[in-house]
Amino acid sequence: MKRAGDLLPRFLAGVADLPRNAPAVVAVSGGGDSVVLLDLLRRARFRRLIVAHFHHGLRRTAADEDARFVEDLGRGHGWPVVVGRGRTRARAAKHKESVEEAARTLRRTFLAATAKKHAAATIFLAHHAGDVAETMLFHLARGGGRRGLTSLRARAGLENSEATLVRPLLGFSRNELEAYARLRSLAYRTDETNASREHTRNRLRHDVLPALAAAVGFAPELPMARAAEILADEDDWLESLVAAEAGAVILETRRLRAQPAAAQRRLLRAWLRQRTGQEIDFATTEAARALAQATTAPAKMNLPGGHHLRRRGGTIFVEQAPRSCR
Repeated sequence: MKRAGDLLPRFLAGVADLPRNAPAVVAVSGGGDSVVLLDLLRRARFRRLIVAHFHHGLRRTAADEDARFVEDLGRGHGWPVVVGRGRTRARAAKHKESVEEAARTLRRTFLAATAKKHAAATIFLAHHAGDVAETMLFHLARGGGRRGLTSLRARAGLENSEATLVRPLLGFSRNELEAYARLRSLAYRTDETNASREHTRNRLRHDVLPALAAAVGFAPELPMARAAEILADEDDWLESLVAAEAGAVILETRRLRAQPAAAQRRLLRAWLRQRTGQEIDFATTEAARALAQATTAPAKMNLPGGHHLRRRGGTIFVEQAPRSCR
């Protein structure tokens, strides 16, 4: 492992193109990763930081103490602090989501609102190489493609926001960040639920990744993060290849069938996403591909958001859902 003192030069290389005098939101949980991120941003001379902390309403007294810690930390440096609160379990029950999914949605909505309020074009997140490895394993186990395997990107858009999510720690391991925190004598909070194996991510962190490291003989997190970066760049390139055709109102089935299966999937997913405004999963893409290849009934299938895909006269097209159905 490289010396912890090397983190700042490597960090600076990853944020060199970002303005230092523009407002930027930093998501700070109070844990070691986000405290290290905040310290690196301060040393990198980002002067207009807005510290954003979200209280999920899950850990009661401990979560209250986390919020107070972040408020003291931010204000101690003269930065404005915004604390949001949510009822995660109530949302999970209402929308039939996992607690993790509900927490993510509430947190991202809060960050988008904070960025808009402060006219910030950047939202910094403290995800690191370990988070990338856990995410890759999770999506791989579910049969995910490139988009799932690369869902933690260094730069990404945020739904319902003009701000960009920036993750400048993806090239750093958890061990490096912990060593940096010790070197800098940084105080931070420890979430006791991180040791629990109740949640999938924790089981991947505590059980699967150590087993993988033992099997291959080295820590896999940084190589996996590098692989995710390569796959993300390739995914963007592949998307660009179908971008023009994905903007069409109709697709010709004969021309679609003549393409390799991978090209058919890539085009159909991008085209359906544009026509419906919805994310399209693998099962829906495959059903659409089967409909386009068939020559007999059925010639219609349901799509997300109440839309329908139809085949007629050698073409496929999407019928928009009535406004009352959206």
